[in-house]
Amino acid sequence: AILAQLQRPILPFIARVQDTSTASRAMAGAMHKYQQAILLALALYPLVVPADECPVGATPFPSELEGNTVKYADLFDITYHDTYKVIKYSPTMSVYGAFHSAVSKRGQSIPEIVLYQCGTPKPEFADTGVSTSGARYFEIPLQRATLPWGGPLPFFELLSVTEYIYAMDLTYISSACGQLMEECVPSIHLSQYDSSYSDIASNNSVVFTDSSGTGWTDTEWDVEFQVSLDPGILNRAEWISYVAAFFNLESKASEIFSIMRTDYNALKALAQQLTEKEGKTPKVMWASFKPETCSNPATDCDGVQGWTQVDGSWCHCGDIWAINNAHYKDNLVTDAGGELIFAPQTVPVGCSETTNTDGYKTLSCTGADGLVSYKKFLAEADAIIDETYIAGHDTTAHDFAGSFQATADEVPALARNPPNIFRLDGRVSDERDGWAVGSSWFDHSKAEPQQLLAGMLEMIWGDSFESPCGLKYFRRAIPGEGQTQVGHDDCPYYDESGNHDCTAIHEHLHEVPICMPPTLAPTPAPTPAPTPAPTPAPTPASSSTTEEDASSAASVGVSAAAAICMLAAAAAAAA
Repeated sequence: AILAQLQRPILPFIARVQDTSTASRAMAGAMHKYQQAILLALALYPLVVPADECPVGATPFPSELEGNTVKYADLFDITYHDTYKVIKYSPTMSVYGAFHSAVSKRGQSIPEIVLYQCGTPKPEFADTGVSTSGARYFEIPLQRATLPWGGPLPFFELLSVTEYIYAMDLTYISSACGQLMEECVPSIHLSQYDSSYSDIASNNSVVFTDSSGTGWTDTEWDVEFQVSLDPGILNRAEWISYVAAFFNLESKASEIFSIMRTDYNALKALAQQLTEKEGKTPKVMWASFKPETCSNPATDCDGVQGWTQVDGSWCHCGDIWAINNAHYKDNLVTDAGGELIFAPQTVPVGCSETTNTDGYKTLSCTGADGLVSYKKFLAEADAIIDETYIAGHDTTAHDFAGSFQATADEVPALARNPPNIFRLDGRVSDERDGWAVGSSWFDHSKAEPQQLLAGMLEMIWGDSFESPCGLKYFRRAIPGEGQTQVGHDDCPYYDESGNHDCTAIHEHLHEVPICMPPTLAPTPAPTPAPTPAPTPAPTPASSSTTEEDASSAASVGVSAAAAICMLAAAAAAAA
């Protein structure tokens, strides 16, 4: 039998023979290792199905697509040929990270990926569009995928292809149904730090790692999912097209992205109206604090500022207050009608600058003089997003005034009632293994650009804006308030008795949230009075929908959500 088919009936059988008390995510370590041993053995099982045959029901190749179809993402593009497609990474922006596990890869360009349809010949270097002998080749539609981190998961969920996830590291996953998948197949959880990780993860399964080497297996099965490095908010959302390419689901991905983009642009237009109406541009600052952690600073930190190694362990010398700027942050703030606080061209006293990979700068301030300089920036901000690390995303442990040694008299955002200080822990996972808590900001937010923009609008415009989507990923920094904790029992297919609807998890059609407020749709531009004209002969009614149709519908009371849907249809037709 096909290896993928062989595995599927075995794992549920193992789960069924366990006592129900050990079938949870915290199941006994011995059973977990036993299951992993089976998977490792399966990795050595020979494939007997000819490579040129397609699985029953395989999604056909999108032969109607031509050229490059990626319009927003900067780090990859996809070109289409008769029976294969080529994913090419940006030659300048897509390189292996400076801390990649493989030293030889650091700074090197990422080679292209060739995806060829099952039942067709494997392309070669000489074929059209294949530009390097170092290209990686994969037969599609993909039958197995390994996710060593949470970034790709929301895109798999949106496309309803989670059934093809063979293994994933669930340590920090904040998806309720993603967590429930472990209850259905306990061995699906595979920590990237497991001693057998590489052998199991790459068992005829494409491994969606990243350019930093997260979950890298050092095999031909690794692909680089760089969603976290694409500079813009919509850029990142279009990585749904990257995942879709492995499953021939480009059409579905295009429809989903169109809804996101339409809602996002409607919110962006509304932000412009708010800026004009309010007559101001709110300033936003992304701040963080790193405390000194070295036990003997006088000796451990002599002449050292920042991280240092003492007796084999790392500690941090000196307190550091930072402004953490990045392209996607500027993009989000600007599209919400705000202005990002930048450091001046002349670096302030007590501070230093470093340049990020996207060209934006991080300002770090230390010591008494640095703190004085830093507080001047805090005083400018209408809203402050505090990115300071707090273990377990504990809302009660946050202390902005203490960390930044600031008072309400010095920082207007702190003086607001309630304070206009925010955190990125609005939605988190429940605790795993007694310590691990994941944040949706890191694994899900990139797949919901409109949700991010709605949250930013709500933060900087206050009572002038309220979205049906709420803050979600952001949280006003009030101790003990505003955080949603997600567990596997929050998935709609969870059953208290353990009889979970595992099939429905994979078949579930995830709805794209519409975040445009129904009562705050952007005001349409005034139209001139029509010129009287002879009445034309009657024509058959048209079934097409245009932007003018959507504006007319909105003007006679149709909800903004419906208008947005019509706009999405028009945008899709135009594209």
